[in-house]
Amino acid sequence: MIAETGLAKVIAAGGGLISCVALLAGVAGGAQRAALSARPDQLAVAVCAYTGGRAAPTASGGLDQARQLGLTSRQAANAKAIIDVAAELGLPERAAVIGVATALQESELDESVVGDHGRAFGLMQQHPEYGWGSREQVTDPRYAARAFFSRLAKVEGWAGKPLTVVAQAVQRSAHPDAYAKHEARAGQIVTALTTSTTGPRDDVPKSGDDHADLRNSIEAAAALGMPLEVLVDEVAANLGGSDADRERAKEIVTSVARDLCDELSAADLAGPDLASVSARGLEAVRAALAMRGIPYSWGGGGPNGPSYGIGRGARTKGFDCSGLTEYAWAKAGMRIGTTTYEQWRAGARVPRAQIQPGDLLFYETDPSIPGPDHVGIAIDSTRMVHAPFTGSTVRIDTWAGVPSRERQFAGAVRPS
Repeated sequence: MIAETGLAKVIAAGGGLISCVALLAGVAGGAQRAALSARPDQLAVAVCAYTGGRAAPTASGGLDQARQLGLTSRQAANAKAIIDVAAELGLPERAAVIGVATALQESELDESVVGDHGRAFGLMQQHPEYGWGSREQVTDPRYAARAFFSRLAKVEGWAGKPLTVVAQAVQRSAHPDAYAKHEARAGQIVTALTTSTTGPRDDVPKSGDDHADLRNSIEAAAALGMPLEVLVDEVAANLGGSDADRERAKEIVTSVARDLCDELSAADLAGPDLASVSARGLEAVRAALAMRGIPYSWGGGGPNGPSYGIGRGARTKGFDCSGLTEYAWAKAGMRIGTTTYEQWRAGARVPRAQIQPGDLLFYETDPSIPGPDHVGIAIDSTRMVHAPFTGSTVRIDTWAGVPSRERQFAGAVRPS
């Protein structure tokens, strides 16, 4: 079937890694792909069926370990980019730990985050106006890491100083003590991802165009009902055709498919239980995820989207926690109230073991105030999307297994 599309000729001609699959995107450019693309839930099932809702295992299990630490495949890839750049620059593992910890604090390892009122971008929230590079550059994980490490190396005695001191010397953050809390987790991530491969990979799609081409081909293959193993075969052939090349090709295709699965189905929703998940809950999750990177604004946001807040949020257009949840559920066709206190009473209590995508997760962060004062939206059994605090943006965080959040967890509500 692939030979009939001309892909074999591309490979024989010595095309690049992605050229062998890019043509497939055009094959599904008609009504069949359009019909499935118009139904994200069905497309999610088709794409996620390939990954089985799980990341592809690696020889050493490094990616699996990273996911156990609460990372999506996208976050793991960004962490790996930081680790690889540190190694390429000849820096010790300590530098990678500092880099990953900084990215955890600044962006939760999400290169798409926009902060500081639209002036800071990327993994490290670097400001173009301060000489870090253009917006396009600083949102590239490898560029951001290289820029970070170039300034890190200029900090005298950095290797022997506390992480938070070094990170602050590079970043000049408004929250200089915030980096230290990520040190232990960053160390675990570096250990897990350093052992996941034996060396830097030059065959991974690095440019945005390459990544987009492969994503398009995966979506097209799913729409056509074509097994993604066909793409694996084609990528493997272009890498050299050995058994090792095929394993690497499977890792590449599965990683990109996994990212697409995360975005289409709000991460790990596809599978046998997808039909039992509330359609409105999924819609609320998708609406909230689409707001990632929007600044936190105290008192801001509502059913119509981000807005200027009140008090310390008066000059910032964005969302506070309940403004985001109100917006997301309004997009799903339901009014749940404006404040956390109203939303706490907007539906039925849900046992922790039965939490589904879209359920509201409540926290009591201030014991002096009765009732929950923070709310997020469950993405799955471990992650939520929320607007955390002033200075942050709408983002994904892990809610299950995090000690501080476990202590503050007040309960879950399913709007009805």
